[in-house]
Amino acid sequence: MKKILKKITNWRTVLGLLLITLSAALYFVHFSIFHDSHHISIYLMGDIAFVPLEVLLVTLIIHTMLEKRTKRILLQKMNMLIGAFLVR
Repeated sequence: MKKILKKITNWRTVLGLLLITLSAALYFVHFSIFHDSHHISIYLMGDIAFVPLEVLLVTLIIHTMLEKRTKRILLQKMNMLIGAFLVR
């Protein structure tokens, strides 16, 4: 049973559950201070609606950065290889 649980719960799952729990706790604190569930629901829906755009922007930026890094590393390796065989 522990092996199955260990396979299921990797660090991403644990981080996701931790962030969801933290978010729920912060919403609870906000509600306990202001007692305004309508305000919380309006902003919660706005935040949820913005998540796909945020994910799109972040993935495009990270993807571009990783592509540039990979290309730079490949060019460095190619230059080392060329330098090793074409030394005068």
